[in-house]
Amino acid sequence: AAARAARGAMPKAKKDPNAPTLIPEDTWLRGKKLQELKVALKQPKAEFTPEEWCIPPPVHSLPEFKTVIHYWEQCAVVAHNERGMKVPTRIKVIEDDALAEKKPHPRKEIQDLFKYVKGLVKQATKRTGQFLKQLEKKEKKEEKRLKLVQQITEVDKQMNDELRNSRRFIDRQELFDKRWMVGTKLGDTAPRKNALILVEQSDKQAAFIDETKDEVSKLLNGVVLEGECETINIALFNSSAPTAWMPQFQPKSDPKKGLADSLKWLNKQFNAKTCGAQPFPPDWGAALNKFTGEGAAPPWRIFMCCSRSPDNRTEVLERVKELRESLGEPAKGQPALPINVVAFDPTCVGDAEEKAFFEELVEPAGNFMIDTSNEDLVALDKMLKAVAAKKKQLDKLNKKLDKMEDLSERCIEDRSLLQMQIAL
Repeated sequence: AAARAARGAMPKAKKDPNAPTLIPEDTWLRGKKLQELKVALKQPKAEFTPEEWCIPPPVHSLPEFKTVIHYWEQCAVVAHNERGMKVPTRIKVIEDDALAEKKPHPRKEIQDLFKYVKGLVKQATKRTGQFLKQLEKKEKKEEKRLKLVQQITEVDKQMNDELRNSRRFIDRQELFDKRWMVGTKLGDTAPRKNALILVEQSDKQAAFIDETKDEVSKLLNGVVLEGECETINIALFNSSAPTAWMPQFQPKSDPKKGLADSLKWLNKQFNAKTCGAQPFPPDWGAALNKFTGEGAAPPWRIFMCCSRSPDNRTEVLERVKELRESLGEPAKGQPALPINVVAFDPTCVGDAEEKAFFEELVEPAGNFMIDTSNEDLVALDKMLKAVAAKKKQLDKLNKKLDKMEDLSERCIEDRSLLQMQIAL
């Protein structure tokens, strides 16, 4: 027991600092070279650049580092065409003398080198975090910019889709067709004389006053004025008694009571107030009888503007049929009481009863059209307002984008810097 106590009290023998200690030779050479070059990390002046790598660029081309840096830059992957490359010694093969070439060096020198490399690795780890933070900061800004670019692309697509839909709608509805911009839907020809223009005066037609006046004006100033038609008359028909511009057909060229005066009369008598006072439906029979009764000069063609068909459709059709049979042809080769109709109520579109009534009414020598330009223009206005809203939004987003820096190239550069820093 006394001997054991004596041995325990004896101080441990110090290890020989010059004792040879085995260490992988390539690791030793690289560490020693870094120590000799006094490699230390530089503090950045602004952003991190290659100069701030833990191992500065001038060292990379040295024989001790060139291959190993290339190896780690490729994430420890050896390409097939580089299979002869001498890879650096790794911990997992350090016990294998065939793979890890070791040579002895003084223990004290190894300890000093370890202390230096440990400090360098600590600083390098911190520097890697700094390079990563620099990259993440730029990537966050670039991601925000790319989201804005994507938003701009989507809004631009939506705006262009709205524009295309508007164009298709215009083409489908023939809104700005030259035939209807210059010509009239009431027809492109007028009879030689006695052209009668009948305009519905009702609260339902009040919504289409401007469109009605436009069609009548284009008929008179275009078809009638420029054609061979000699005499005209205009009348408003409502739920009570029809009102005519003149008691009989009037020469269009009359200097006082001619074509110009007829339009003046229409503008005065046909307005929102006079239409609003007359309930729908108007009396179609009274209008027809007024101009086809005994002693009246019958019209050679009727041009009619109305909202939709009357409630007594069958009665009206029978009356028109009777008049055509009784009146006969006004002149040789001229049809009996032809009627051209333009209806303005958009609910007529797709209504089979409305279509059947008007087609029978105008056959065989008249024509029928539905003018939905009022509703179409309202719909188009909504479309164009939607386009304008998208355009305003797009301008706002582009203005915001102009203030944002494009960091895509710098993100690529920073990614490359980080990859090299990790390899080093």
